[in-house]
Amino acid sequence: MKKTTKIFTAAVCSVLAVCGFAGCTVKDPNPYTFTNKPHPVAETDAGMNIDGKLDEARWTDENLRWLNGVDKPNSKQYADITFTTSYGSKGVYFAMKVEEHGTSIFVNPDRASWLNSCIEMYMGPANDEAGSSRLFEFDFMADGSYQSKLNYNGWHGAQTTYERMPIIASVPLGGEVNTPECYGYNVEAFFPWTFLEFCGYDVETEEERNALVLGIDPVHIFSFNYDGTDKDADRYWSQWSTNYKQIEWQNPSTFFRFGKEGLISHKIIVNKTGAGRGTVAEKSGLDYVLSGVDTTFVVKTVNGASVKKLVVNGVDYIAAGKLTQIGGEYRFVVEKPLHDIVIDIEID
Repeated sequence: MKKTTKIFTAAVCSVLAVCGFAGCTVKDPNPYTFTNKPHPVAETDAGMNIDGKLDEARWTDENLRWLNGVDKPNSKQYADITFTTSYGSKGVYFAMKVEEHGTSIFVNPDRASWLNSCIEMYMGPANDEAGSSRLFEFDFMADGSYQSKLNYNGWHGAQTTYERMPIIASVPLGGEVNTPECYGYNVEAFFPWTFLEFCGYDVETEEERNALVLGIDPVHIFSFNYDGTDKDADRYWSQWSTNYKQIEWQNPSTFFRFGKEGLISHKIIVNKTGAGRGTVAEKSGLDYVLSGVDTTFVVKTVNGASVKKLVVNGVDYIAAGKLTQIGGEYRFVVEKPLHDIVIDIEID
């Protein structure tokens, strides 16, 4: 055996020596290469590129309505948040922008998603009640990764074939995620209709898709560091939506309502007359009213001026006893508006 080994070794060395002097190349008699094929992905509508830039015509359309809010748990840490939806022939698109103040942006792939900087979206059909099996808890993290869970016989990962799964992308603001320069992020997402159908949504036909109203509660998570895993100390889970409307935990029928053109809301149109000075504004500072939600308006006057006339969508609110004066300001409530609010007010 030793002799055979020596002969074989010598033969190989002779070949290598000859090739080395002659400049020849020894070829592998069994060449083998392998490249993993990329898995299929869902097909988006023409003109849509899920890259987190939010520069497509769909997002710049002036008819698209956005939810604009401020998440302010304290005076030193707060976030400006915008969020909307848009329907296409292939599925539902989501866009969101988060700008944080007094905090940094952290995403650690080795810990739970709900400890990272993200929008933790709770979503279900808007006519579903609490405990719906179609309720999502979908975490859009600042680096474009995501965690998808569905409340079907308990919270479970919503996973189907690749070509029916969501596509998510993000763009950090100010600098890369996990650096001091990063102060926020954009997220762009696409849910194919086939994914929503897989999750039990009634979207098989075009008519059903156009009629779909989504209840969405975009909870925001502040993350305070990269490594921490204490949900009470290392992050802050903020249901900031309750500052703008009454929301019940995991009840889609109480969430913000979104459709094919974004937030379902209505314009506020104020026609002011009279010599007195004053302002009329929605109580939370929104420049729109949420559809079907009781909305309180505040009238603040200056230098002793008073409200002489108040007509809302043709109804005399003073005659109807709907205008009250509390602590130097006036208030009135528009009950469950379903169209634009036209306010004719005279201040003298």
